[in-house]
Amino acid sequence: METSGWLLAALVLIGLLVGAVGAVLLYAWWLRRRSAARLMVPASWPLAARNVVNDEEREVLRWLYVTFHDHLVLVKVSVLRFTAPKRGESDEDGRWQSLLNSVYCTFTIATRDGKVVGCLDVSGKRTVSRAKRELKESLLADCGIGYVVLSSRELPKASAVRAAFLGEVEAGDTWQDQETRGGDSSFHADLDAFNQEKKRAAKEAALKELHKMAPAVPSQTRRAPGGFNADGTGAFDPNRSGRFRGQFEDSFTQHR
Repeated sequence: METSGWLLAALVLIGLLVGAVGAVLLYAWWLRRRSAARLMVPASWPLAARNVVNDEEREVLRWLYVTFHDHLVLVKVSVLRFTAPKRGESDEDGRWQSLLNSVYCTFTIATRDGKVVGCLDVSGKRTVSRAKRELKESLLADCGIGYVVLSSRELPKASAVRAAFLGEVEAGDTWQDQETRGGDSSFHADLDAFNQEKKRAAKEAALKELHKMAPAVPSQTRRAPGGFNADGTGAFDPNRSGRFRGQFEDSFTQHR
């Protein structure tokens, strides 16, 4: 009788193990089927084409074509396309990839050879929140790229934006090369350093003025836990730890 009891218990245990293994295999098979179904190309896509820019953005785009006639004007390019980890840094855990994957600017200005010199956001019916502004401003400034927010109803002078992105200054404010000093390498080095400093100062001054002209951000509602409101607005402190933990939605993926 005792032997029969042990045998029965062993059979029950084996049955439970076989059932558990079978359940795991069945669940794995179901997951593969569901994954395969998601990856299947549909016979008819439930999508329709739409414009890349809205009416307000189109007005600014036309203005940019004239203002930066000697540059490329790119539309809604992710910042990941023109930024990369600094030398010695890495993104093995995909932190920056995950954070910046949905961050873009309405327009990106680049030289003919593809070097980005400035980015613009158009504030219209959908305003650019303070959190987004401060994130992009901080990020792009660290990369040496200017960033401004414009309104199609009140565009600044073309010269002001070119100064902010290119550091263009009046001809009289820079040293010009002199034939009499053509062979003096130290003179040319000083001249280049002087002109570069003038450009840097011109960019900073122009950006500061354009930031003053930026469309006002709507008043904030009660802040939700984590530092951001329900509408995406909120304070952004570049020195606060954990400041990148929030995800930033962007209007590019939404119909207007």
